[in-house]
Amino acid sequence: MKNLIRIFAFALFGLSALVAEAKLNVVTTLPDFGALAREIGGDKVDVTTLAKPTEDPHFVDARPSFVVQLRGADVLIDGGAELEVGWLPPLLQNARNPKLDVGKPGRVQASQGVRLMNVPSNVTRAAGDVHALGNP
Repeated sequence: MKNLIRIFAFALFGLSALVAEAKLNVVTTLPDFGALAREIGGDKVDVTTLAKPTEDPHFVDARPSFVVQLRGADVLIDGGAELEVGWLPPLLQNARNPKLDVGKPGRVQASQGVRLMNVPSNVTRAAGDVHALGNP
């Protein structure tokens, strides 16, 4: 009986060590966010960036691999303020990862806590490429 308890204890200890060694899987929408996540997380995180540095963050060509990456993510860092509104919501819907829902600890939006300035009340293309939630 004592041997069985020892084996169980060693197995449990070994599993907890494996869990403790697991890296946090972070997905970012933009390369800048990815660089920050790597710098802050160091060797404790695996970071995947969806958009290429050469892509316009408003119009990223979504790929099926993005859904797979989001499905396995522990954390998503995105711009918020509707920056990725044209391509990120359908990917998140298909990924079905509740950790990444807005308001959950796994969802980090860079615009959170930032006071948006110059938010237009009436948005038309007559003024050019106006961002409805404010221009950077």
